[in-house]
Amino acid sequence: IDGNNQILTSGYGTGLSTKQKTAVNIIQTPFINIGQTWGAGAIGTGEAPIAFRQTDAINGLIITEVQIDLTGLKAKGGDAGDAIGLGTVPAFIYKNEVAKNGIIFKHEIICTELPASGGTITTDINVAWASAATIDFDEAVGTGSEINTGGLVAGQVVQDLTAAITANHYAYLTEGDTAASTGTYTSGQLIYRMYGYKVRG
Repeated sequence: IDGNNQILTSGYGTGLSTKQKTAVNIIQTPFINIGQTWGAGAIGTGEAPIAFRQTDAINGLIITEVQIDLTGLKAKGGDAGDAIGLGTVPAFIYKNEVAKNGIIFKHEIICTELPASGGTITTDINVAWASAATIDFDEAVGTGSEINTGGLVAGQVVQDLTAAITANHYAYLTEGDTAASTGTYTSGQLIYRMYGYKVRG
């Protein structure tokens, strides 16, 4: 494994046929670190976000994911649909660039660590999309192309199959309820993953 690029080094020798080598290479299609896809307001005080993309050379499937540590990010609890963030503009986690991620047909949130704080904080964390790139913590994002989790637990995956995400719109983590009481997350790790296909031709 080659660090963050997650590239599996080929283990086949010279005796394999071209077809056999192709099969091995399909298995080894790498996830590539694609650099920063998020705004300054989405960077907490724990592990920095990180983003990867995998493109299947055979069928054109593109998987893009952003891994987010909630530690240090804030949820106000004023209104559902408000952005979760650090308090620094902007708090988006991803921009939908069709040339890179294809037409997104499915997106999902994977919870790998339970979101929590020292006080009252929401575990009902959604992803919603908006045209504005300048939305900050506690500002309205709305419910555009939303994943509505209803409350997360560690090991859970919540999918949306009707994304219809507009090109060049921005994804934000949002509060799904008003349970938070001006809280700051002390734990919580999420993976936001998108599945897309390039338009052929």
